[in-house]
Amino acid sequence: MIRRLDRYELVEQVGSGGMAAVYLGRDTALDREVAVKVLHPHLASKAESRARFSREARAVARLSHPNIVEIYDYSGDQARDSYLVTEFVHGRTLRVFAEEVGLGFPEVGVLVARALADALVHAHSAGVIHRDLKPENVMVCEERDRRAVKLADFGIARILASDERMTMTGALVGSPNHMAPEIVEGREADQRSDLFSLGTLVYWLVTGRLPFAAPNPTATLRRVMEGDFQDPRAVEPLVSDRLAALIARALAPDPAERQASAAELRDELDAVLAEAGLSRPEEELDAFLADPAGYKAALRPRLVSALVAQGEAALRQRGTARALAAFNRVLALEPENAAVMAQLRALARRARLRRAAGWAGAAALVAALAAGGLAAVSRQQAAPPPPGATATPAQTPSETATGPAMATPPAAAAGSPVPPGEAPRRQRPASPTVELAIHVRPYAQRALLDGVEVARGEQRVVFAIPPGRHLVRVEHECCAPYVREVDAHEAARLGEIKVPLEPRPARLRVEGDPRTRVYAGSTLLGTAGDSQRAPLPVPVPSGSENPYEGEVELRLEVEGRPPYAAPIRIRAGGDVTVAPPRQESAP
Repeated sequence: MIRRLDRYELVEQVGSGGMAAVYLGRDTALDREVAVKVLHPHLASKAESRARFSREARAVARLSHPNIVEIYDYSGDQARDSYLVTEFVHGRTLRVFAEEVGLGFPEVGVLVARALADALVHAHSAGVIHRDLKPENVMVCEERDRRAVKLADFGIARILASDERMTMTGALVGSPNHMAPEIVEGREADQRSDLFSLGTLVYWLVTGRLPFAAPNPTATLRRVMEGDFQDPRAVEPLVSDRLAALIARALAPDPAERQASAAELRDELDAVLAEAGLSRPEEELDAFLADPAGYKAALRPRLVSALVAQGEAALRQRGTARALAAFNRVLALEPENAAVMAQLRALARRARLRRAAGWAGAAALVAALAAGGLAAVSRQQAAPPPPGATATPAQTPSETATGPAMATPPAAAAGSPVPPGEAPRRQRPASPTVELAIHVRPYAQRALLDGVEVARGEQRVVFAIPPGRHLVRVEHECCAPYVREVDAHEAARLGEIKVPLEPRPARLRVEGDPRTRVYAGSTLLGTAGDSQRAPLPVPVPSGSENPYEGEVELRLEVEGRPPYAAPIRIRAGGDVTVAPPRQESAP
């Protein structure tokens, strides 16, 4: 006999956790499939737990985001059975998906993490903390036209009172592998606690390992408290320096040293993806979920192309260490890549001169890479980034050795040996270039000097300005480009400047009746028909906490029907499609 709770039939149990059992259900009123989470009786029997359950349910029910499981209904405070009704996601947990399908590349893991970070931005803006991020609380929906990564069980861990934080098995509520240190210490969770948990997920997504895994929960919690984890680059050589720094910052034991918000963490993930040439993360993730095997096969050459371009751009900026890091990742993907091997042979020839001059560290690194040393060589020389480290790798001896200040090696100036078969060369003075550093917000997807790309995916771009007039250009798809003409004298005077890029309007399409008038707040934007021919521009509201995204009150009006109003989240330069609910015409 099928059990029934109010209007919901419980068809079969599909899961169970420390706080609730999960059923595939049917909403008899709307005749649709739902998931019903029923609080365990030992919790539901307490009035305080039921009241807390209702408070959390009301808070979570306000959330509406493509990467959050939608809440449909919940029981009231006086109900005998406490339950939560959500959409039923056809798919697998992220844990099962990763084991059965696999992600293949760190960048794919970052695409998944970026979707979760975007979900947290929405939830945190509504004052909702998740408190229990882990792979089992993330669903991968694989239905056609509904493909998505969805975060589930928001706020569920708070249902238990502080003196009931132990489950029936005696374990802490929440996974020790993903629990922020402040929660372990008994302090209240906040937004930064979710960022720590997301950091553990990023580490796992890009390396396949948990950062604090240990033989038992006690040892795991000790490692969490001490911030003791292995550099992700030592586990997976394809992890970039920027991504390693991001992870280290998110996993800082002190909440003050982590990213300040989910939006900041999401922007850092965007920068990692832009560095790999993946500037449209939502579309990339959808393509991966539609055809994981095909996407992974096509991604390898795309990554190789982006990394080769990145390395060559770094060489033009005399950033040998950054170039070697990019080339190193190329060789991990394609051990015999012709373009990289040619660059490394050229560097090795120059390194022979440096070795003769006593610059053994830089020369050995280049020579080892040229000989096929791959990731182990450069990773041995790179210390784990400390929590709060900047995303730009620090200079190494090889980079310093090629910088303008060391253009003429001291040993060479003193008459160092000349390699056999080569005529002595007159040392030329360093080019009289001047560095201009530009801090870009949100970041530079591309930076160009006189039309030549010099950096990609950087938040701080250093331009080497030679004599004469030159054109600096910084681009991001969300914003209008920053363009400035400078000469070396002006660059020396400016030294370092901050440039917040000007956000472009979002592009809005409204489906349905073409006659529908579309308002943003009190401003008439046009009609739905106008938007179907060409998207309507919607500026990010002034005064938003993040100048590149915000919430707009959308209102739709058409003759013979009641108006429809709802807030929508927009991002600068992003696309938004709104499908208003179908309504019957007024009699």
